[in-house]
Amino acid sequence: MNIEFGLESWLAALAWAMLALHFLCLGRYAMSIWSWVRRLPVSAAAGDIAKFDSLSAPLITVVIPCRNEAESLPFLLEDLGQQTVPLALLVIDDHSTDGTKNVAEAAGVRCIKNPGEGKKAALRQAHSQIKTPWMATLDADVRIGKDWALSMEHSINQSTSSAVGAILGTVRLNATPESAWERFQALEYGCLMAWIEGGVCAEKLAMGSGANSVYRTSTYPAESLNEAQASGDDAYALLAIKKHGSPIAWNSDPQAFATTQPVQNWTELWNQRARWASKTHDQADGETKSVGQLIAAVELTFLFALLGTISSSDVGFLWILVAAILKILLNQPLISRAARRYKLTMKSTDVLFFPWRYAALVWGAWWQLLRGNVKWKGRQL
Repeated sequence: MNIEFGLESWLAALAWAMLALHFLCLGRYAMSIWSWVRRLPVSAAAGDIAKFDSLSAPLITVVIPCRNEAESLPFLLEDLGQQTVPLALLVIDDHSTDGTKNVAEAAGVRCIKNPGEGKKAALRQAHSQIKTPWMATLDADVRIGKDWALSMEHSINQSTSSAVGAILGTVRLNATPESAWERFQALEYGCLMAWIEGGVCAEKLAMGSGANSVYRTSTYPAESLNEAQASGDDAYALLAIKKHGSPIAWNSDPQAFATTQPVQNWTELWNQRARWASKTHDQADGETKSVGQLIAAVELTFLFALLGTISSSDVGFLWILVAAILKILLNQPLISRAARRYKLTMKSTDVLFFPWRYAALVWGAWWQLLRGNVKWKGRQL
C-alpha cells in the first residue's frame, strides 16, 4: 500500500510540476507574441508607390533556379512578362528531366544549365552571369502581380542606406477559402512570416525566403552558400550579409507579395518544415534558437502535464482545460494580425483549432528529423 501510495504521489507531484512549468512557458510565450506583434512596421497600402521614371535598362535580373518545374514555370514567366518596368530574366536548369529548359526557351527567356548539383550551385553560376546592379530570386512555383518589380525598384530607390545588401518581400499561401486544411497552412505560414518580417525590421533576424528576395549583385555572398545542404540558399546568404555588416530591408508593400500554393498532405508539410529547421542548425541566430526552444518547451510541457493528469487521479483536468484555452487565446492576436496583413482568409473556427493542428505540425516535423527522412527535390538532406 505504501508503495502504491508513493507512486501515486510521485505521479501527482510530477503532473503538478509539469502544469506549473507549462504555465510559466505560456507566460513567456505570451510576452513573445506581444513583442512580435508590436515590432511589425506599418504595412504600405497597395497603390501608395510614388510613380517614377524607371530606367530604360533593367535594374534587376530575376534568377529562377529550376528542377523539374515545367508545369509551374510558364505562369511565373507570364507574370514577369507583364511587369510595368523592364527586367532581365535568367532561368537556371538544375538537371531537369521534364522539359523545363524547353519551357523557358519557348518563352524567349535565357536558360543556362547548372554545371554543379543543387540550388546553391545554380545560384552561384547565375551570379557570375548577372550584369545588373541587383539580382532577385523567385521560386518557379510563385505568382506575382504586375507591379512587383515596380515595388521592388521603389524599395531600392527609397532605401535609407546605400549599403543595403538585400531587400526581402513577403511570401504568402493562396488557400482555398472553403478548405480548413489550406487555411491552417496559410495562417500558420502567415504567423511565421510576421515573426520574420518584424525580426528583420527590428534588426534581430537575418531571415527571409529565397522565393521572393532581391540582393545587391556586387555584395551577394555566392561563396558563402553551403552546398552540403540541399536547400537553404536564402538562410546562408542572409546570414553572410548580416555578418558582413550590410543592412537587410523588408518591402512590406502588398504589391511585392509573392504567392504560392499549400501542400497536399501532412507528410509533405512535415517534410517541408523539417527541411526548413535543418537549414541553419549550425549557425542560426540567437532569436531563432530561443524561439525554437520556447515552442519546444510549450509543446513538451503540455504533453507531459496531460500524461501526468491522465495517470494521476489527484490532478483534475480543469487545469489542462485552462491551459488549452490559454493557448487558443494567446495565439489569436498573431493569427489575426497575419490574416489582415497578408490578406488571408480566416474563420472563427481556425483560431479554435490552430493550437492542435500546430502541435501536430511540430511533432510531425520533429519525427521526420529524428528519422533522418528529410528530402528536397529528391535529394537527401
